[in-house]
Amino acid sequence: MSGRNPLGEAPQEESDLVLQDGGNGEQSVFTAWSSACSPADARRRAVEYLRAHCPQADLEAVQLVLSELVTNAVRHTPEGVWSLALHIGESALTLEVSDASAFVPQPRGTLPLDGRGGLGLGIVKNLSDHVITQPMESGKKIVAQWRLAR
Repeated sequence: MSGRNPLGEAPQEESDLVLQDGGNGEQSVFTAWSSACSPADARRRAVEYLRAHCPQADLEAVQLVLSELVTNAVRHTPEGVWSLALHIGESALTLEVSDASAFVPQPRGTLPLDGRGGLGLGIVKNLSDHVITQPMESGKKIVAQWRLAR
């Protein structure tokens, strides 16, 4: 897939998708890019990574939030370019999904359940402890965070 990656250059090797010892007080970091793997593969690898490095995380919630954010990036950005990072810190797990669209999603009111979508941001907000959208030079980053038990 071509297009500018919001988080810079994608790794060239599959082994580059997982980085440990993130520094800055973070225990470890997992990253993935649309140019290196599919959304389903990124989701699977992220869950495997969390099972090994953050067993206290709510895997179902993280998996669903990751799926919603990456799916929205694929559906609503030019060429579906996205990147994600999971940061495991001492007290929080942070998921960042960046894409090339400057459009900032807004939570919607009650929507009919007719299959047309529009529920993703509400799901993300309900399953995360904290969610923010940060504008970037070439798009935006949506950050979801969960507190971790000590």
